Order: sequence, then structure tokens, then C-alpha cells
Amino acid sequence: MMKNVQWFSVLVAAFLLSACAANVTPFQYFTLKPLETGKASNTKTSIGVSPVEIPGWMDRANLVVNDGGYELKRYDVQRWGEPVQDAITRTLTQNLNALLPESDVESGPWLRSQSPDLAVKVAINNLAWYDSTLELDTRVTLMKKQVRVQSRTIKLTRNLPENSSPQQLVEGISYLLADLSQRIQKDVVAQQ
Repeated sequence: MMKNVQWFSVLVAAFLLSACAANVTPFQYFTLKPLETGKASNTKTSIGVSPVEIPGWMDRANLVVNDGGYELKRYDVQRWGEPVQDAITRTLTQNLNALLPESDVESGPWLRSQSPDLAVKVAINNLAWYDSTLELDTRVTLMKKQVRVQSRTIKLTRNLPENSSPQQLVEGISYLLADLSQRIQKDVVAQQ
């Protein structure tokens, strides 16, 4: 009789575990895509891209955007394939490598003795998605040998289709980073 109860308990536990496993929604993982092509400049210099600063609410595995006001929209099963700060820094570095092929573009941090001729610091103030508009609000600072030579706010927008999917959202972010990279490229060329 005791063996029957044990077997029955094992079967119930296995049934419950399999029922839970059947209802698990698989995660979707996303990454940012760098520029495929761009109008390259012939600037020859060493350029360092500092790790991008992001708001605390963006620093998580799930995709999160601001609604343009006080609310955040967090996706449950749509996640970044790497830390979002690393993804943004990597994408900006790759974009600038494509736009400035004659320059040596690396992401930081770096040793003071190995600091680049020009450092690019990007701080993301906000990433908002409202009324089919995706908006990236940033502060871009250029530094030459630890001295700030330029600092400005850049706000970029991109229209997305109504009821866009998370994939379209990530594509939109990649496009905004490409636009931002092109603006940084112009600032770098102006500093030469």
C-alpha cells in the first residue's frame, strides 16, 4: 500500500511539472544591427567610444521604453541578447568604424597612457515610443586629451508603423543609432 502511494505521488509530481513546462513561453532575444553602408569620411585619427550611459530603467534584460510621459512599457518575453549598454556601445563603435574607415575607432575604457586623440561620450537621456514615434534623446560630448571640446543634446525621431512589433521597435532603435553615428561623424570631422 505504501509503495502505491509513493508511485502515485511521483506520477502527480511529474504530471504537474510537465503541465508547467508546457505553458512556458519561450523568450525572444534581440540585438542591435550596425550600419551596412554609409558615406565615409577620410579623417585619420584615433577615436574612442566610451561606454554609453543609459538610464537605470533601461539597464535590464527585457526591452523597455518610455511612453513619452511617466510610464514605462516593459516587454515580458522580448529580451536583449546582451546587456543593452554593451549593445549600444558596440553598435556606435561599429557604425563609426564604417563611417570613418581611415580612423582607428575602439570602444573604451582605455588606459590613460593609451587614450585616443578624440573620445566620444554618449549619454542616453530617454528612449520614448509614443503615437507611432520612436524618440532618442542623447547628450554627446567630444573630448580631446581629457578636455571637453564639444557637448550638445541630440534628439532624433523615427516613425514606426502603428501597432509595431518588438522587432520593428529594435530595428527603429538601430536606425536611430545609425542617425546618431552620422551626426557624431560630422562632429568628429569638424574637430580635425
